[in-house]
Amino acid sequence: MNTVTDRSATIWTDGTLPQRMYWRDRRWRVTDTPTALFGEPEYSHPLMTHSPLARIGWRFQATDENGESVVVDAVRVDNEWVIARTYQ
Repeated sequence: MNTVTDRSATIWTDGTLPQRMYWRDRRWRVTDTPTALFGEPEYSHPLMTHSPLARIGWRFQATDENGESVVVDAVRVDNEWVIARTYQ
């Protein structure tokens, strides 16, 4: 697991699943089947003790033009894609 310093990314989807990404000044394409990440939605009422889980992002492998691959956790924060964690 790596520390992520450049967190914002642009991610293109097919309507649901991630297909491509621009991150760290490089173009990446998704090279595996993305796995949904679930968590509590930001809009949960504070008195709700067991909030329903919602899809908050995706974990997927991405490969750049040079063949370098990385697995990322991409989540939506304030209507923006953020790379929350990387695995190499």
